[in-house]
Amino acid sequence: MKFRILNILYFSFILFLLGCRYPIAKQDELESDSLFLEITGSPATDCNAEGIKLSKAIQLDQAEVVWDKCIQTNPNEVAVHLNRLRFYFLLDEYELFKQKVSKEAPSRSSVTYTSVLKELEVRLRNEERVILLDALSRVKGWELYSYEELANYYLQTGNFAYAEGYFNQILEVVPFHENALYGMAEIQVQKSNWYSLLDYAKSLEVAAKKNKEFHFYYLKANFELGRYEEALKWAESAPSSEKSQISFLEVWRDTLLVSKDYPRWDHLLPYYRKAVENGYAVPESAFFPTLSKEGKDVRKASRSGRS
Repeated sequence: MKFRILNILYFSFILFLLGCRYPIAKQDELESDSLFLEITGSPATDCNAEGIKLSKAIQLDQAEVVWDKCIQTNPNEVAVHLNRLRFYFLLDEYELFKQKVSKEAPSRSSVTYTSVLKELEVRLRNEERVILLDALSRVKGWELYSYEELANYYLQTGNFAYAEGYFNQILEVVPFHENALYGMAEIQVQKSNWYSLLDYAKSLEVAAKKNKEFHFYYLKANFELGRYEEALKWAESAPSSEKSQISFLEVWRDTLLVSKDYPRWDHLLPYYRKAVENGYAVPESAFFPTLSKEGKDVRKASRSGRS
């Protein structure tokens, strides 16, 4: 009986030790991580150093307590916020971190959290920035900012489903939010949703206050729908800044190619040359098909594809 009790106690102790340690992969990540930030000459110097030491020693419960206390006593120390985020990021404890931020409920005017977000951007710690933005989206005052930042991030990384979800959350609150409408228009271009693109172009025509470069969406949608005269109308009415963009010029050129027997490039040339001044390197003879045999072949292929 005594031997059995000793065995039970021994295995219970082993299980307790195992339960207190994360998988070896996580241990290796914590021990070798080089992105924890040291601090000097600050009231947070000691607790920050202790938090790093405990984290790398895989004393996780103690590290968690130290990070929380260090934040409480030094709420404006950006490096401590970055280190606590790094700690939970390496452990994949995203929800626990988000709960802490939600509980702390930083003000939208918080210089500290604005600085933390900026530091994460500068340091290319994008995944951690997404986690923090998701946490802040649950805090009053931060919602629209967080949704827009997250939507733009997912748009840039090609995750259109996520980007669309966040842009829609913005539009539910502010139906004519200019940046969200531009984001949704870009997604429709990527998804080849031409009728939806026309709807967003119409909304932008009403909503655009700062950025008047919505004509491309009318041009692109009408071109893809075979409405060439309507497309040309929007091309010609666009501002010079928009006409000088290569993506705009390409669709404008292609519309003329498929709708005119002998298209003239007079109206496009000044904007093409402006694009060249800004670094565009495709030769004029290649960008604008001429009456050469090659040009005729291009026109023939373009028009047959649109017939």
